[in-house]
This record gives sequence, C-alpha cells and structure tokens, in this order.
Amino acid sequence: MATCFLILLGDSVARACIVPSKFLPARVNQHVAIIRANDKANNLFLLAWLQANKGILLKLASSGATRNALTKRMLENLDVNLPPIDVQNKVAAFIDSIQAKITLNTKLNGYLEEQCEAVANHEKGLAVELSSLCDLVKEKADYNEADFDTYVSTESLLPGKKGRQAPSSLPQTGKVTVYKAGDILVSNIRPYFKKIWYADRTGTCSGDVLVFRAKQPEQSGYLYSCMRSDAFFDYVMKGAKGTKMPRGDKKQMLTYKVASNPSGATVDFIESALSQASSSSKENHRLAALRDNLLPKLMSGEIDVSKVDLKQLNSHLA
Repeated sequence: MATCFLILLGDSVARACIVPSKFLPARVNQHVAIIRANDKANNLFLLAWLQANKGILLKLASSGATRNALTKRMLENLDVNLPPIDVQNKVAAFIDSIQAKITLNTKLNGYLEEQCEAVANHEKGLAVELSSLCDLVKEKADYNEADFDTYVSTESLLPGKKGRQAPSSLPQTGKVTVYKAGDILVSNIRPYFKKIWYADRTGTCSGDVLVFRAKQPEQSGYLYSCMRSDAFFDYVMKGAKGTKMPRGDKKQMLTYKVASNPSGATVDFIESALSQASSSSKENHRLAALRDNLLPKLMSGEIDVSKVDLKQLNSHLA
C-alpha cells in the first residue's frame, strides 16, 4: 500500500497534526482526512509542504461560518506548488537523512533513561518519602520572561515519558514558575499521560507543571529516574482529584517513597547516561533547526537541491 498520512479536521485544527503512515491507527473517524500522494508527488515532500504551510490550513479553517474547521473539500481544492518529481525526491531524501538521525537519537535516549530507571529501582536502601530528598519549587517570574526555547507547558511535555517539545504558544499574562538544569518537571494534569522531563537548561513553566528540586544536587538524576517509573505515576493517580481532568495532589506526591542514599555507582551511572541523553537531545534540536531553516529554501528552489551532497550528509550524521 502506498505511504500515506493524516490531517486532523474539526475543532482540533487549531492544533492540527500531520502524522506519517507508520503512526496511523487501524481505523480513523470522520474528523480525520487520510492523504495519499499520486505519481506526481513524493509523499514525504508533500507531507513537508503541508507542515511548512500549516498557516494556510489554519486560515482555511478559520473561514468557516460557525466554527474553525477544515473540510475534506477544502483540502481537495488546496493549491500546492510542486517542483518536478526528481527535485521532490532529492528534497525528500534530505529530510529523510536528518529525520533518521533524530529518530535514532530519540530511541537511544529512551533506552538510556529506561536503564537509569531500572538501576534506580534496584536500590535497596532505607525507603523515605520524596519530601526528604526534594522540594517543590515556588520561585516565580513575570510571564514575559518565558521564551520558546525554554518555556514548558503541559501541552509541550510529551506523553509516555518522552520529554518535551517547543510550546505552540507563550503565556500572555500572570506569573510563570522558574526551573533550573537538574530539576524534574511533571505535568500535574492527567497524570496518567506520564509527562515528565529532566531539565537540561534554565527556563520557565506554567503553573500546571510541577518542578521538583533535589536537596542534594548530585541526587537529581537519581530522583528523576525514580519518578520516571510507572509506579510513581500510578501512585500519583491514587491521590488525583477530578474525573474528566484529574490533577495530582502535590502533598500526596511528596509522600511517594524511594530508597535513600543511593550508591555512588548508581549516581555515577545515571549522571553519565543522562548527560549523554542530554547531548543527543541538543543534537536533535540543532538538526531540527537545520532542517527547518534549509527546507523552505530547498522547496522553493532558492537553494539548488542538486548541490546538497547526501552521501556526505549521511556520512556526517552516521
């Protein structure tokens, strides 16, 4: 079957997702349009074009009389500027090369963090409550201190312990919480999504993101690995309040028990693994920036794609 991807329609268009076929569910409802390129278009190029022109989709959606919504007819009538297929194929190969490295780094990071979690959970010291080893950060700053590189919201924290991505928007009023490198950020809304991130920078976050700071900085990676476990999120859900959008109880979270005084070997292993994961994440950020900066110029022809040496690029990324 030809490769395809989907676009969310309806009210969700304000946060439209364009998803490659490997992530497609077996069935989709009427609020999803499935796109499959014909022989005039490279599917990956078309996907990239739509992602780069998401603003056009949002503008179309806002043209509705009663609510913001895309329709399949709007998509069918959308004018897409496609270069010759050989150019599309070369641009797609460029995208694929960078994305392959990003995917590899992401998988490696997942493996490293899972190993850290396993090592932390094997500690057999005296069990103590989290409150003995860390505090909840209460430091605040004005909303205008937030920026896209460092701001963290519940939306920008990824489910399934996958870290963070850039937020789609910044706060316009009020206060934000200040976090530092080594802090542990946990979404307090719908804890069952298991949204957690080990900060590798200083920044700000929304009030719905809780910031835990180790009392002994050298234990921060260890505490993150303990809190990353399914057992922690299961514990949080037991104390959560609310049905449709449950929220964790801050005081109850701090009663979760972990082994105190982790061994030096455990602390050293976790610190090394998380440092490597942080380096890979930063490389992913640089690669994504390279892709996003070059892609519009390659797609428009401003940069001649034939001048891009894919063999050299692949050798470098390897």
